Amino acid sequence: MKKRLLIFFAVILAAAFTVCGSAAMAEEDGNLAINGGFERTAENTELPEGWFYEAWETDPAEGYAMRSEDDGGTAYLWSAGNDVRLCQTIEVKAKSYYKLTCRVRTEDVAGGAGANVSVVGSLAASEGVYGTNGWQTLELVGKTGKKQTELTVCARIGGYGAEASGSAWFDDFSVEFLEDFSGDAADFSSASAEVETAGEYADGEIPYLAESCMALFLAACLMFYFYQRFILRADTLTGVALHERFALACILFGAFLLRGLLSLLVYGHPTDISCFMAWSNALAENGPAAFYTSGMFADYPPGYMYVLWLTGSIAKMLGLTYGSAGYVLLTKMPAILADLGAAYLVYQMAAKRGTSLGKAEGSGTLALVLAAVVAFNPAMAFISGGWGQIDQVLTLLLVAVVALFLKKKVILAGLVYGAAILVKPQALMAGPLFAAAYFAYGKDEGWKGLLRTLAAVVSAVAALFVLSLPFRGGQEPLWFLEKLLGTATSYPYASIEAFNLFALLGGNWADVNQTPFLFSFKIWGTILICLSVAFSAFLYLKGRKREPHALTLSLAFLLTAIFMLGHYMHERYLFPALLLLLVAFIAYGDRRIFISFAWLTCSLLFNSLMAIVIVDHQQARGMTYDIVTAAGSLLNLGGFAYLTYTCCDILLRRRKHPAFCEKTPERPQPSNELPKPVDAKLHFTKRDQLYCIALTAAYAVIALINLGTTTAPETPWYGQAGETYEIEFGQAAEIAEIRVFGGLYTGSILLRAEDGTEYTYTEENGDMFRWKDIAGDVPATTTGFTLSVTDGTVWFNELAFFDAAGNYIPATAEGNAAALFDEPEEVPETPSYLNGMYFDELYHARTAYEHLHGLSPYENSHPPLGKVFIMLGIAIFGMNAFGWRIIGTLFGIGMVPILYVFAKRLFKKSDYALLASFLFAFDFMHFTQTRIATIDVYGVFFILLMYYYMYQYYRMNFFSDGLQKTLRPLALAGIFFGLGAASKWICFYAGAGLAVIFFTSLVQRYLEYRRFRNSEDETLRKAVKPFWSNALRTCIWCCAFYILIPAAIYLLSYLPYVLSVDRYGIKEIWGIQEFMFSYHSGLTATHSYQSPWWQWPLLIRPMWYYVGYDVAPGNISTISAMGNPAVWWVCSAATGVVVYSLLRGKRKGDSELFVLLVGLLANYLPWVLISRCTFIYHFFASVPFILLITVYALQKKEEQDARYAKLKWIWMAAALALFALFYPVISGAECARAYVSFLEWLPSWTFMGV
Repeated sequence: MKKRLLIFFAVILAAAFTVCGSAAMAEEDGNLAINGGFERTAENTELPEGWFYEAWETDPAEGYAMRSEDDGGTAYLWSAGNDVRLCQTIEVKAKSYYKLTCRVRTEDVAGGAGANVSVVGSLAASEGVYGTNGWQTLELVGKTGKKQTELTVCARIGGYGAEASGSAWFDDFSVEFLEDFSGDAADFSSASAEVETAGEYADGEIPYLAESCMALFLAACLMFYFYQRFILRADTLTGVALHERFALACILFGAFLLRGLLSLLVYGHPTDISCFMAWSNALAENGPAAFYTSGMFADYPPGYMYVLWLTGSIAKMLGLTYGSAGYVLLTKMPAILADLGAAYLVYQMAAKRGTSLGKAEGSGTLALVLAAVVAFNPAMAFISGGWGQIDQVLTLLLVAVVALFLKKKVILAGLVYGAAILVKPQALMAGPLFAAAYFAYGKDEGWKGLLRTLAAVVSAVAALFVLSLPFRGGQEPLWFLEKLLGTATSYPYASIEAFNLFALLGGNWADVNQTPFLFSFKIWGTILICLSVAFSAFLYLKGRKREPHALTLSLAFLLTAIFMLGHYMHERYLFPALLLLLVAFIAYGDRRIFISFAWLTCSLLFNSLMAIVIVDHQQARGMTYDIVTAAGSLLNLGGFAYLTYTCCDILLRRRKHPAFCEKTPERPQPSNELPKPVDAKLHFTKRDQLYCIALTAAYAVIALINLGTTTAPETPWYGQAGETYEIEFGQAAEIAEIRVFGGLYTGSILLRAEDGTEYTYTEENGDMFRWKDIAGDVPATTTGFTLSVTDGTVWFNELAFFDAAGNYIPATAEGNAAALFDEPEEVPETPSYLNGMYFDELYHARTAYEHLHGLSPYENSHPPLGKVFIMLGIAIFGMNAFGWRIIGTLFGIGMVPILYVFAKRLFKKSDYALLASFLFAFDFMHFTQTRIATIDVYGVFFILLMYYYMYQYYRMNFFSDGLQKTLRPLALAGIFFGLGAASKWICFYAGAGLAVIFFTSLVQRYLEYRRFRNSEDETLRKAVKPFWSNALRTCIWCCAFYILIPAAIYLLSYLPYVLSVDRYGIKEIWGIQEFMFSYHSGLTATHSYQSPWWQWPLLIRPMWYYVGYDVAPGNISTISAMGNPAVWWVCSAATGVVVYSLLRGKRKGDSELFVLLVGLLANYLPWVLISRCTFIYHFFASVPFILLITVYALQKKEEQDARYAKLKWIWMAAALALFALFYPVISGAECARAYVSFLEWLPSWTFMGV
């Protein structure tokens, strides 16, 4: 199964080759197939030219294909019970008819779909040919799907899930376009999901690993929230749910929407979904009688086939296209509805068991909470709605068996258990414990109990016989037993992506007979399963007399134990334990059971995500995936260990840790008056002025030192291909180094010395506005050079020659080439970042120069305003390093007082304003990122301002402060949002946070309006009366300042495009937006210094910008972008603690913390969802927020304990010390290599380019 996916990737590559060569190789008779007569053999292979081979099992011993010389050239296929095919991908038109014809000769073909022609990815196939036959013609007519542009056709032995054996020769294969067709046409549309090819990822690279880890983290947060907010709190029992039925309906509807969305986003496990659709389609077309004898691959017993029969019939009735999103959703619908049924079942159980947990009248709140736990359980939602598996159907049946048994409806319980076995054989895992329960029941009830137990066994067996009967066909009476056993052992591996004990020991996909230690995995698994069964029975028998639901908890333990310790386990076999644990929690009320449920939910989700990723990305297997497997296995085994302890403590020691025991924190009573008007004054004291001015001035000096030279060669020389110029030195000179300072053009030159030495140089886009050495290590002795432009157009601002001692050699040239030597004073002794561009300055500063001179802009992947700001510096100071960097540096300097003012408004104290601005000033990222001519600084600058003014607005109240007063900060925030969005699109993320804050404020005003509109206090009634008019005017104001004005700013930022030589219009500007979106959403490039979002706060991978080797021996000059560890590590940890405290309810939020958290989430969370190449500097916009959150937390601590006051001064000292320590590697200052090596604290910190 797994190998098939790798072959699919080869299909894509081969298909691309086929399409590229189709124009030259297409047949003249209208046959769209290349080499349909199989006359030609592909180079270096035995396959026919233009065709590629794939098979279910790729081992040549299982099947192969080749070109045969028989009958003048044929395609020969042989299969030993496999699905083998010779394929070709053809360009087709959407919603069009095509006819496939082919001649075939067979020998001993048996089973499955026989020898046929078919379309890969659909169920379309011709009639199969079996046995030994002479030449006969196969024909297949079908219609392509909507938007379908390719069709992969094949000559085949077997079919999907319908393997066959034998030999077949194929000839005269043709694909013909039909203008129209009136008969029954097959559906040629693809039924498979679009998958990424292996080539998009390096071997060993795990796609979506970061996203899966984030899903694990979010799932843990969700479970933690439920636990802290509801499971521990007493008011979950004592509270009364309002509109209970409506709330339940909303929960179930939300769960359905969630799973429907997952179905659209995740096609599902390709094998499982394709099998389910193929089976449902076959059952709808042909019924059940011949289903298992048709040769179709079907490893599921008949139980679930009834459901698929129904879904297939519904799909047929509705006319759903096979493989369409609607067909996939319908196929997943039984599992989705089972999830909803599980949520409702838990609701009913919790409601009925309310009296055993607390007050009966409070059971509604508890029932709704637990229903929501199931409805929005991430593991259940993903496996049912995303994966499309039916584990919840099996789980409901097992829960039903337990419930019926506990009600002493033992015969009916046996009947349901028989049905459960026929749905999925994994139900057999519960059999030994059920046997122990029936044994104890028979013992308790005497001979009547024994008779009922016997009747229960008979009913279970009867269910197996009766439900299997329609599917028997001509098979043996006990055929279904073989099917059950075959299904249960069909994958003879120690672990099949199950993160368990054997996976931890290296048994993932290892042969079950392999010996890890003393015995094989199979023997160890058998021993451990037997011990698990014995121990679970012991737990049940010990605990059943005190609590009947000991069966539920013991069964959950048994299923978990078998999954963790047994062999043949798949990743989802843990699933049924989840619902059983939740039911046990309802019965026992022990919070540890809920913790076990939450723990295993998270570990199962991660296991399932990794399993569905690896099935489509087999190249990801390797050391990294082994580490992930080990980590996931440890996570699972940790949950199992905790569950084992919990079960022993409850069932053997009879000790409980009750839930719902913590008192509910007293909620503050709503105020009976409106908030007082906000004091909008900043109250800037002399101390503030001193702090702010001194810090800003100090930082400005540090930032401006060695920013760049204020001069550079600016007189251009242009050379055209074919032109030749003579360069003279006046006397013979030994040339050791030749440097050129280039411009924007691309072309090639040849320098020829008198002694015959030649130097060639090609000017490229990455060479502009910096000095390049073009001589290499080849010296020359000459009195001059002949310069020839050999290709394109070159643009040089200066050319410089040096001898071996580094001395500048004056030179002259005639004509316009004299411009090459007219600025010798601008030639630096040593090229470096001080006198040339580095990193993305090559894009942004270049484009700024083009804006200034009306040239066609080169860089279009970001909005222009940031480059317009860079342009201003160039216009004032010239096209030199200082000129293109100064404006960004001034913006960076300006951030310091802005953050000071922001912090002063937040914290009201000068010391904490100084702390926040000081730490930001001496953060490495702020320093490095504002001294390079890129556009991030402008986006972050405007983000600070927009949140500063939105915070002002959020604290105001148009009832108390008056509408006009609130509109000013709201407008300013909108204007800065517009400026930021026109600088870099990250400000749209920040803008989403502004929207959250604004609408939260509006909701608060509405709640005040509802509370006071009928107040007995006339003043309050009058104050809130204008809510609707104020809200409407505020929204209109927002439309102006958050839509119209930002749109105008955005369009005006494109003025340099309009004024350029290309004279861009609205259509062309819109085309740039489409390009930007396509570029950022579809970027697949990789970079050796890239890092995902989760690594940024941890400083795992700094971004290396520049290295200079033209320094003293043993020294180096380097620039890297990273955070100050004293800032990033401390703030990341503190922010995590603050969020944790909020989730636990230990900390009360306020307007300051709310705005800061929204700002952090708006600027950071979007990067979690971005799969393109990202870098640590993308965290820059989030740094002010984690910094302010940490300062906020420190201030609160100091208010509780004055001893914390010293921490802020210690923290500032540490940050300053680290800034001084790392200054050389963030500034480009020359220093010893040994010192730089000392600063590489982590293995991933590389500052020297090695």
